[in-house]
Amino acid sequence: MLEQAIIIGAGFSYYAGLPLQAGFTTQLLRSSHFIKGPSKRLVEYLFPFVSDTFHPREEHDPDRWPDLEDLFTCIDLSANSGHHFGNKHPPAVLRTVRRALIARTIRMLSQAYNAKKAKPDKNWLALGSLLTDITPDTNAFITLNWDTVVEERMLELHAGTTIRYGASFIRASFPKSGNRISTVKPKPASPELRVAEIHGSINWLYCDNCRNVYWFNPQESLRIADQILSKEEWRCIAPKSPGNAKEQLECPKCEGVVLSTRIATFSYRKALDFPMFHQSWNNAEQLLTTAKRWVFIGYSLPAADYEFKYLLKRIELARPKPPDVVVVTGGDGSLTTRKNYRHFFGTRLNNHVFNDGLTDDAIAYITT
Repeated sequence: MLEQAIIIGAGFSYYAGLPLQAGFTTQLLRSSHFIKGPSKRLVEYLFPFVSDTFHPREEHDPDRWPDLEDLFTCIDLSANSGHHFGNKHPPAVLRTVRRALIARTIRMLSQAYNAKKAKPDKNWLALGSLLTDITPDTNAFITLNWDTVVEERMLELHAGTTIRYGASFIRASFPKSGNRISTVKPKPASPELRVAEIHGSINWLYCDNCRNVYWFNPQESLRIADQILSKEEWRCIAPKSPGNAKEQLECPKCEGVVLSTRIATFSYRKALDFPMFHQSWNNAEQLLTTAKRWVFIGYSLPAADYEFKYLLKRIELARPKPPDVVVVTGGDGSLTTRKNYRHFFGTRLNNHVFNDGLTDDAIAYITT
């Protein structure tokens, strides 16, 4: 029996060292004094594009950059409709810029997680305290993030557990040689961590031909970042550093078909009309329908997520018995978040709102 569906946003991953959405731009554009290798090349490529499209000069100050929602939305609206974004940026260039942004984001998320893991603080310990007492058999996660924080920490804390994204998601491994990935048979009778990644995940690859979704060990997400950009694109991004380009991987079932990523980016027009997203949203619906309690951690219920908010309200009203609702929030926006939930769920919240984050009281309430 599913006791809890735990819905997590960026505030949850903040406990593992990842930035909140408002801090993504700063982390993406960290000075070249702090980053090197492919990340440095990607940042150097993105600076001129943003400077040309949003500013009259090159801007290295993240506070002067546009919001990522504005950046991705403008790119998507132009590229997806086959139009230029200014005379210097035809659709093909815009698609490369978009992929460069995603590749840099994946690297940033992985680097931030590993940095916090190497130097844990009270937030890291609080997250560990929560997840240690979360049993995969009776709990499941629905995440609106791209990152794999919950998967990585749960696998670290619950040995022998495997991940279940859904019946049609295939576990895979990277090749030791060549460019064809391999599928991995699930371990028999191992505990399953059920996770619905409704905006995609940084450890997934997708085949545009057979439409299979392959997932990899969350700790190997940097390998996904290597997959996003072709050798031809890397020659445009970093013509003096050809070593950044990696051989792109192919589907194990479709010879010659290069695997890709499908991530719903920070855009006001998220591209959710793909089979992999349909599968994830169906999984999320099943979890929300069967869970006795919905626990929201680090998610502000923003107006931009209207598709997900509609899913929540539709399932809440369709159930014979509505779920208990628990909210864990914190930081400067906690009052606004509490107001959002009060307006959406009304008196169903009662006193089940924790305004100070993952305190001992909040953790005890969720895990008992």
